[in-house]
Amino acid sequence: MTTAGPGTLGLPERTGRELEALAARLGERRAAELVDAIRRTGEIDSATRGLLRIQEALLGAPGAEALATRLVLASESMQRVLQRRPGLLRWVHRSATTSAQLDAAALADTLATLLRRGDGEDTEDLLRRLRRFKARQALRLAARDAWLGVGMETLGREQTALAEALLRAVLPALEAPLRRRYGAPVPEGFVVLGLGKLGGEDLNWSSDIDLVLVHRGDGMTAGGTAGSVPTVTYYTRLAEALARTMSTVTEDGFCFRVDLDLRPQGRAGAAVSSLPAMLQYYEQQGRTWERAAWIKARPVAGDVALGQELLEGLGPFVWRRTLDLAAVEALRDLKMQIDLRSTARESDVKLGPGGIREVEFVAAALQLLHGGRNPALRVRSTQRALRRLVEAGLLSQADADRLLEAYAFLRRVENRLQMVDERQTQVLPPPGPERDRLAHSLGFADAAAFEAELDRHRTYVAQAFHVLLGREARGELAQEPELVVALDEDLDDGARTEALARRGFDDPTAALASVQRLRRVLGAARLEEGPGPSAVALHLLQGVVRSPDPDQALFYLADFASALSVPAGYLRLLASRPAVARRLLDLFGQSAYLSAELVRTPELLDQLVSWDAEALHKPPERIRSELDGRAARATEDPEQLLGALRRFKNEEVLRVGLGDIAGELEVPEVARQLTALADGLLDHAMLLAAEHARARWGLPRMRDGRRAPLAVLGMGKLGGRELGFHSDLDLLFVYGSSADEETTGGSAGRIGHHEYFARMVQRLLSLLTLQYREGRLYQVDTRLRPSGNQGPLVVSEEALLEHHTRRAQLWERQALVKARAVAGDVAYGERLLGAALAPLVWERPLPEGAAEEIHRLRMRMEREVAGESVDQLNPKTGQGGLVDVEFATQYLQLVHGAVLPAVRQPGTLDALAALAAGGKLHREDAGELREGYLFLRRVENRQRLVHGRALQHLPTRGRPLLLLARRLGYGGPDAGGAFLSEYRAVAATVRAAYVRVLQQ
Repeated sequence: MTTAGPGTLGLPERTGRELEALAARLGERRAAELVDAIRRTGEIDSATRGLLRIQEALLGAPGAEALATRLVLASESMQRVLQRRPGLLRWVHRSATTSAQLDAAALADTLATLLRRGDGEDTEDLLRRLRRFKARQALRLAARDAWLGVGMETLGREQTALAEALLRAVLPALEAPLRRRYGAPVPEGFVVLGLGKLGGEDLNWSSDIDLVLVHRGDGMTAGGTAGSVPTVTYYTRLAEALARTMSTVTEDGFCFRVDLDLRPQGRAGAAVSSLPAMLQYYEQQGRTWERAAWIKARPVAGDVALGQELLEGLGPFVWRRTLDLAAVEALRDLKMQIDLRSTARESDVKLGPGGIREVEFVAAALQLLHGGRNPALRVRSTQRALRRLVEAGLLSQADADRLLEAYAFLRRVENRLQMVDERQTQVLPPPGPERDRLAHSLGFADAAAFEAELDRHRTYVAQAFHVLLGREARGELAQEPELVVALDEDLDDGARTEALARRGFDDPTAALASVQRLRRVLGAARLEEGPGPSAVALHLLQGVVRSPDPDQALFYLADFASALSVPAGYLRLLASRPAVARRLLDLFGQSAYLSAELVRTPELLDQLVSWDAEALHKPPERIRSELDGRAARATEDPEQLLGALRRFKNEEVLRVGLGDIAGELEVPEVARQLTALADGLLDHAMLLAAEHARARWGLPRMRDGRRAPLAVLGMGKLGGRELGFHSDLDLLFVYGSSADEETTGGSAGRIGHHEYFARMVQRLLSLLTLQYREGRLYQVDTRLRPSGNQGPLVVSEEALLEHHTRRAQLWERQALVKARAVAGDVAYGERLLGAALAPLVWERPLPEGAAEEIHRLRMRMEREVAGESVDQLNPKTGQGGLVDVEFATQYLQLVHGAVLPAVRQPGTLDALAALAAGGKLHREDAGELREGYLFLRRVENRQRLVHGRALQHLPTRGRPLLLLARRLGYGGPDAGGAFLSEYRAVAATVRAAYVRVLQQ
């Protein structure tokens, strides 16, 4: 061997031996040329290994040593092609083939001839022929890039020509079997429009091809072997076959990945649209970003005349002669999208600072602004657009030259990255062997030289971008780098989920799905003025991450946006009213229950908009007045009236819930308003039930002609005006007549009074508890009646008094402390409580050992109901819980109620105040019980708002505890620990006060 032989390369022993063997087969002259080519790459080991893989191709291509070396260094995918088809190296080395520019028409003719030789019905044969043709031409393009150094503008056109040729040739081949099956479509006409880099004749090595598919119009096919189908069905099947044929990966690779997302409605839209539907969509719903996309559109296959007709029809949409505010704002939003991408990794040559997208944005933005008045700017290629902007005086020659130079360099880097393994990537490999190999494949001596040139171009692009289009968004975006990455749809999902995880989302994959849903809605909304979709999205996400539960807030924000039939107005409102947006996002982060209700009924957003003290602090009289007005406007149909009642309840609960979450309503006022709401709804439901009973059985007249009364007594929290969110209604039904008396008769005859009232109450319970689309009114508990569930649903006054005189236990007397007449014949109920029951409840002495009996019952509840453990606490029945406060208060009421009528209060807080004022409870104990009660009710209310039900337990560890603490206003990394410490201190204080009271 000569001194320039393989042994001089310093290769590992085994690789050196294999290269020696190849050199021997090549001969001395070719071996020397090969070794020289390897040495010039600077990547001796990588180049050698690649050449050894394609040695059969190399042996059959004399003189191709330098070409082969450059190819294997640039592209592993081309190594695989040459391994499978070694003869292609000799073909591509022919100077006439490699140096000539590709032409789409000539390529399509060649490919069509090739396809005609195959079996038109053999799909596998079609796929194989297409992919082999593509591989052959791709090898030729790789040689023109890596070996001849053809300019990127030319390469972009040639790579585009290859894609066009494949589309033009394959379309007739795919349509032929459809025509045999269904006949010719009437009207006929189908065009493939290329957008993006395909439309701009600027494809990369591994670009997707952006297609929009359009047919002439709706009709039917003429009929074939399988009958006739609508033209839209025919062309949809053609579109599906086209996408599948181009994109499917086989052992021979693929042609091009097809992206149809730029069609009307994106992924949610039809794969193929008719010409009239396209024109109507863009006239009525087209957005500015779609105008920018259609700048690059052109027909690339099929009925070119149809494509031109569409483009002419869309001309007024794309090219506006005047600059309206919407266009200016949308351009700012497009700029913001670039700013989003500029926060991506520095290694991204497309989306990073000073990357390809910033050059493209300069051209597209200026075209969109000025192209309506200057037709010369209506060109599809970014490079040509920059030159036309110079001619129009909108860009200096120096700026254009530097931008064109940078664009060509960055595009070549991107192209070379994609050539390595035929993947759509624009991210530089990390420093190391792969970065070195890239640098050498681009002709640099080392990675440092390559990085210096890259930095030079990107620095200029970034500076030019800011000078030309402003930098005002950058400072704002720098505050939330993770969020801007998460919003960038051009980044891969992995980078976006990582950003969401860093920003504190517990389930970043689900969070990304919500972000994508939100972006789709914002993209589809026609935002006519104010901030654009990207700005709105960023502002909303900033509010999301400040909420107590960002994961939940983001989920419901996306749900809410998706539920809006006309989202633009609402989204503009949120963008222009930060306080409204903050309240909405706080709601989404606080309460799944209220959020779901708002999603179900988005018009309830008005509750957040009309936020004022008068609307927030409604007195009971106003609630009842508004309810009565709503009921009066409903029809006489009971079902419609019930729907109106349920909707009113939902609106009011949302209003009160918002006030609670915002800290504007204290616990007592929340309880008063929810109780006033329940009183009114119960009364209206009772009227419906009474009318139903009257129609069927008449009226319950007594022997003296008077109507027999029925009182609905509210017990528990309803009686005490202490309702919380999702509280049951504890009800007791008492009538004032003899059970054996009969009604006056109706459509179903006459029945006894007891049966009459029982059926009326059953009807009432059905109206209250049945689940409808708007939800149910209330759950009801009737177990406080004599004999509980074993006793009759309604009880006569006589039976009630007899029970409490002779058989009632102490806890039943205790329960009557909170009784209040709430519906039905309220005057009768008040007389019953005052004249008949008061002596039994308040004036009889307590039995001996009453304190011990009450404490025994309290401890039994704690043991059997509370269910407390190291993992959970029970703020109601657990140690130091609400029942401690209630039992202590009720015990003192029963002890002192006979001599101090002021303590005969159904409400716990009112009773505590009366006991303290009357000297029957130490003010310190009263204060501790009051504060404990308010704290525990606040915890209970927040739990119920979150989960949408009467949740008994609260967590003591982990993320559930942290989220609860945040919802209650605790901050910092140990918010959960701080809340738990306060809870335990409050519970201990309450228990100590309870013990002191019962030991008095």
